[in-house]
Amino acid sequence: MLKKWASQLETVHRATTREEREAVYRFRYSVYSEEFGRELGSPDHERQWVTDDDDEKPYTTILYTGTPDRVTGTVRVRHWQAGEVPTYDFDELSMDQVPGVEQLNTAEIGRLMVRQSMRGKIIVASLLRESYQVLAGEYATDLTFCYCSPGLVRYYQQIAMRPFGGRPVAAPDGIMLPMVSVMSDRAYYRAKRSFLTPLVRRFYGPGKNRVLDLEPFLEIFEPDRASIEYEPEKVWHETQSFLLADERPAGAAQAIPATVFEGLARQGLIIDVPVGTLVTRRGFRERELYVVLEGRYELEENSAAKAMERGDLFGEDGYLREDGRRVQSVRCTESGRLLILRGRSMEKMTRREPQLAETLLGYLRELFSQRTAGDEAVAAA
Repeated sequence: MLKKWASQLETVHRATTREEREAVYRFRYSVYSEEFGRELGSPDHERQWVTDDDDEKPYTTILYTGTPDRVTGTVRVRHWQAGEVPTYDFDELSMDQVPGVEQLNTAEIGRLMVRQSMRGKIIVASLLRESYQVLAGEYATDLTFCYCSPGLVRYYQQIAMRPFGGRPVAAPDGIMLPMVSVMSDRAYYRAKRSFLTPLVRRFYGPGKNRVLDLEPFLEIFEPDRASIEYEPEKVWHETQSFLLADERPAGAAQAIPATVFEGLARQGLIIDVPVGTLVTRRGFRERELYVVLEGRYELEENSAAKAMERGDLFGEDGYLREDGRRVQSVRCTESGRLLILRGRSMEKMTRREPQLAETLLGYLRELFSQRTAGDEAVAAA
């Protein structure tokens, strides 16, 4: 079965020539900038491509599927030998939280994207499999880091990336969450049923790459160390303690039917948000909803809007709009915690429980109308 599955994977190429690299840069622009409205990667709107200095560094490998004339997917892996991680990346990826990381070979995987018409196919698996083989087979990588938007955390968990005690990344498009994979931890890969599990045995063990002792890392994987909570029961328990107490605040928990809210919360996650963090940016395509558990948050495009506090909800703009693009940026003005309701969970609920879904949509439409009306009032003044 495994051999049959592997034979169906897409051929993955290395972008080694100038033609190949520029084809990847243009493809990134079509996905990041044109489709999702992202600023991550410093898009060059004149040339219509996305690249940065790291793309040309000797520690970078760019992989792609398709052809230079029609790239269908791409990913970038950056790999560093022990003690050679650039200071900026060391800080951004929260490597300082990992015991003994200076003695380990590390990597970062990012810029993963697939052509819209090809999603749901096997391209992502092909790119990730080749990335693992490059990092393990050529660079004996011990730890691989990444950061992703909140809506993708559960997907990355399926390939054995895990949250740790890292700090949220303040990216140009909004908050991103750090994750890490112990490349030799076969037991964890198996527990997550990752399709990469067979590769762990191939590359790590006696006579191969070293298998890390996991004992020093257990502390950073403790739930109370991570800036993310994603276990369904724990998410719901914390949500109840903040929002469903005897004196319930007016806002999301009050307006959304309890059965709907509980179902969405159990499929969501909770994140810590430092003061000053841009949570989401105007123009960015994203469908998640955010419920304030602690802290204060402000809509940057609407000076007439009140600060959002415990029990308030935002992000309805991206969910309601057909193209999913935000019309409002939101920044944290007092550190706290957010419950994130995944867009995919809401879409599933819409199909399964249309009546309850319509109640939620009605509330979101009303909320969006009030906020955009505030924008119009400010403009008129």
